[in-house]
Amino acid sequence: MTLSGLTHLLLINMPIPVNLKAHIPTILVVFGATGDLMTKKIVPSLFHLFEAGRLPKHFKLIGFSHRQLDQAGFKKHVLEILKHHKDSATQRKNFSRFVKLVEYQPGDFEKFSSYRDLAKTVDKADDGWGICTNKLFYLAVPPKYYRQIFTNLEKSGLTKPCSPAEGWSRVLVEKPFGDDFKTAQELAKFLASLFKEEQIFIIDHYLGKEMVQNILAARFSNNLFEHIFNSEYIQSISLTLLEKKGVEQRGPFYDAVGALRDVGQNHLLQLLALLTMNAPLSLDAKYIRERRAEILKYLKPLTQSEIKRHTFRAQYQNFDQISGVKKGSQTETYFKVRGFLTHPRWKGVPFTMEAGKRLKTVDKKVILTIRHTTPCLCPGSSEHYQNKIIFSIEPTEGIAIEFWSKKPGLEWQIERRELDFTFREKSITSQYTEEYEKLLFDCIVGDQTLFVSTQEIQSMWKFIDPIISAWQKNAVPLHQYQPNTDKVRDKAKLLINGEAVAAGQQMTPQLGLVGLGKMGVGLALNLHDKGWQVHVYNRSPEKTRQLEKEGLVAAYSLEELIRQLPSPKVVWLMVSAGQPVDETIFGKNGLVSFLKKGDYIIDGGNSFYEDTIKRAKKLASLGINYIDCGVSGGPEGARHGACLMVGGRTKDQKYLSQLFIDLAVHQGVSFFDGYGAGHFVKMVHNGIEYGMMQAMAEGFDILKNSKYKLHLSKVAQLYNHGSVIESRLVGWLKEAFDLFGDDLKKVSGQAKESGEGRWTVAVAKKRGIAAKVIKDSLEARKRSQKRPNYQGKVIQALRHQFGGHNLK
Repeated sequence: MTLSGLTHLLLINMPIPVNLKAHIPTILVVFGATGDLMTKKIVPSLFHLFEAGRLPKHFKLIGFSHRQLDQAGFKKHVLEILKHHKDSATQRKNFSRFVKLVEYQPGDFEKFSSYRDLAKTVDKADDGWGICTNKLFYLAVPPKYYRQIFTNLEKSGLTKPCSPAEGWSRVLVEKPFGDDFKTAQELAKFLASLFKEEQIFIIDHYLGKEMVQNILAARFSNNLFEHIFNSEYIQSISLTLLEKKGVEQRGPFYDAVGALRDVGQNHLLQLLALLTMNAPLSLDAKYIRERRAEILKYLKPLTQSEIKRHTFRAQYQNFDQISGVKKGSQTETYFKVRGFLTHPRWKGVPFTMEAGKRLKTVDKKVILTIRHTTPCLCPGSSEHYQNKIIFSIEPTEGIAIEFWSKKPGLEWQIERRELDFTFREKSITSQYTEEYEKLLFDCIVGDQTLFVSTQEIQSMWKFIDPIISAWQKNAVPLHQYQPNTDKVRDKAKLLINGEAVAAGQQMTPQLGLVGLGKMGVGLALNLHDKGWQVHVYNRSPEKTRQLEKEGLVAAYSLEELIRQLPSPKVVWLMVSAGQPVDETIFGKNGLVSFLKKGDYIIDGGNSFYEDTIKRAKKLASLGINYIDCGVSGGPEGARHGACLMVGGRTKDQKYLSQLFIDLAVHQGVSFFDGYGAGHFVKMVHNGIEYGMMQAMAEGFDILKNSKYKLHLSKVAQLYNHGSVIESRLVGWLKEAFDLFGDDLKKVSGQAKESGEGRWTVAVAKKRGIAAKVIKDSLEARKRSQKRPNYQGKVIQALRHQFGGHNLK
């Protein structure tokens, strides 16, 4: 049996169009043909393709199962499926035509003789059509039968083509693909020994959903917002799959698998891959699958402590009363998991997967929350207005963008609005059937775009395995929830965000802040915006009263401040370095007079790191924990997101970690082990800052005194657009020129030095390290005190722009 010469040339020498591929004679063999999958998905989907004229002209469906049915009995079984399918009321006239395409082969999955009988049935079809057909082998059976079926298929010769150019064979495999990474890896190796990757079609029916495919279209067929799909703009990703229905007749299967394996390991992680993958070279299946596999390799497996803090599981009441479910079952029917990708494009952006059964409403969607603007222009409110991009899958299908608009009227009031695109009316679709129509059609034409590769599966299991293992050891308790309510969602949200607090692993979002200068006020308001209860104290009470009007809790003595705080008490100092720090901590009626063992002091000022070490040791003898934190970014950074350099003991840093994360700009916090380490890093940072500012001062002094009439603001603007020295400092200098003119007449030529540059030079000298640039910049500032100059003006203008320092 050979193809015609023309078709042979087409197959060998040129790509085959989809419409031609779809009409190559094909036989679909379904193992487990009398099961639930055949009834609910395969038969209705094939019938829809048949009615739409999308099946090959020569097509045959061969059912393979252990049930002893004759041909008439199986055809009757298929006919009953069609009659009961809810979309088939007006299509009965075509039932008999479709049933003519159906045959049945009874057999045992484990007996090789059954495959010889199947081969005879397949050969009979080939002989009848006078051509070598393409063959699809669909395993609609539990995974325990996979190895035996594949072995017998290969051994029987059923999967071998008639020739290199005739009669391809493909295998379709349902999820779950393995029970864990090890079994998935073993199964992948086994399949690879029998088939090429292009022959293996692993089904995740979620990829066949129209709105899931629309994620690809929305991202890569438009230029609207693909440039913001990264950590700079996206704050978080939420993936939700909530159902009203329960386990029903799937008790034995579901009890063995659980919600995380059933939909988390596959559906939700596939959605994550589509949202976060880099742009493919084209929309060809090869490139899309490569990109999905690439991003999934960056899934960060959770540690045991992270699993306890960032995962939640629950089971709806009376689940173990379902037929086939073991009494006292520990299988979850709801879960919530928080994770991260380590890919540079998405580093620091949390994703949350949430799924469950028997909940109040059906809600299947993904949400990308966009970071709020900095500064947040939120008139009359401390709320941060944020935009969201929402891909809705069920109960409605569409894409929505949440944005904020002014309300009509004289006052400036903002309200949430939505720009949405509804894909279609839900009434015209049928769950599962449409997805399987697409997947079966794509398998016939050989398009693997919407099928999962073995590389993707193994990466997904690597992320899921540690969670399953920890849950099996009861590291995370199994909660119970009442069906048809959403109370479990509130509990999951509370525990995932606050379980570490309840367990004493992280602090309560409440602290005292001492020192209300420009930086202190900014930090206090920043935390207040994030939902923290901030108690404030300042030696002069005017600033305290002012913040009290903003909703912060006022204290008018250190004793009152400490009394207001819950234990263990956390106090953040934002006072000047040196004696003011010592007086605040150790002086008469200082903090140590009121703090107890286990409380915390954080020094956020610019203290010399050696002083920090001494204070930490002294406080340790009293049982009080001490953390040092260098804060960079000026008043603007303090208010809207600073750069934080945190030192101290690792266990104390972990306990306080959410505080630092909430105060920092995105990816703007790092932890360094050891007392004084944070202040040491900040000291060197400021020393480097001295050198950079001096270089800019010298360079712009040269520009100003050149023979050319240069507009220095224009030069600074140019430098800050694509040049090697593009930086925030150059931007601030440009703003200073705009404010004060190129001559900077209103700015003092005496450049101040705050101590950290001096400390950096001293430490370098002590350790025998050359620090010529920093030392020279320090000396230049000292000289400017006696002989004010233009370079001093540039430095002082910069200090005013980023730190609010006096111009004079």
